[in-house]
Amino acid sequence: MNRVTFKPRDTTGAHTQASESESVSRGAQPQPPQKKVPQKTSKPLIARMGLALAFSAWVIAAFIGAQLLLVAVLYGVNQLDSAALSGINETVLQTVISALVYALSLGIAAGIPWVALKSQRLTWTDLGFSEALPSWRDIGLAPVVFVVSLVASTLALFIATQVLPGLDLQTEQQIGFDNVTQRYELLMAFLTLVVLAPIFEEVLFRGYLYDRIRRYVSVVWTVIITSLVFGLMHLYAGPDYPLQWNVMINTTVLALCIGALRAYTGNVWAGILVHMLKNGVAFFVLFVMPMLGISLV
Repeated sequence: MNRVTFKPRDTTGAHTQASESESVSRGAQPQPPQKKVPQKTSKPLIARMGLALAFSAWVIAAFIGAQLLLVAVLYGVNQLDSAALSGINETVLQTVISALVYALSLGIAAGIPWVALKSQRLTWTDLGFSEALPSWRDIGLAPVVFVVSLVASTLALFIATQVLPGLDLQTEQQIGFDNVTQRYELLMAFLTLVVLAPIFEEVLFRGYLYDRIRRYVSVVWTVIITSLVFGLMHLYAGPDYPLQWNVMINTTVLALCIGALRAYTGNVWAGILVHMLKNGVAFFVLFVMPMLGISLV
């Protein structure tokens, strides 16, 4: 007599298939990928703030170190041949030096940690280029935020005059371009001030520094710290010039607005456009209007 064995019915697979079929029948849509958010460490707040400030100090040191290095190179060239630099147009030389300072400072700030520490490797997203090109949103936001920054800067300077009446807020900003008279000199100054400076400064401060600090503190603190660092970088113009308090206030407020854009858009494109607009207006007032015989006074 054959023995009959009863096996329990496996309903797990059937239940799973039924659930999947039910989900499909109900028109369930796949969930979109979540946006990558920088992960903060579990260190205490004071330790995280210390790391954020350390990165800020490192970027400042990289920028100053790049300038000192180029000064040393130029000094050495001049010592070897005093006539080597005399034949170069002053505006052209200033353009080349500015481009080298920007590239070298970014290379030092991001490159040395890249080589020394595996944890500091970078991607284009880390530098603020989560999108290859600016979107229409970035282009549309730029003029709006530019106007907001102008109003906010004017208000901040007014408040500063009321709170600190003895502070000199009329200092003329030193931009490094004097005696620009020829068209090609005007083009060189435009290339440096309106194109190169916004791109490199935004990548360095709202790209690299923003990403490094955001790993340790909140987005609000990240915007505040990067903005203060950016403003402080514009305070000192050299041993022969007074401190530019008005320029520092102006650039700090501008940086706060651009930093908010960086947090909102997730990239540096809108900030670059705002920075270009700001420098472009200043360029027109400082260089183009005098050539056209137009005076604001």
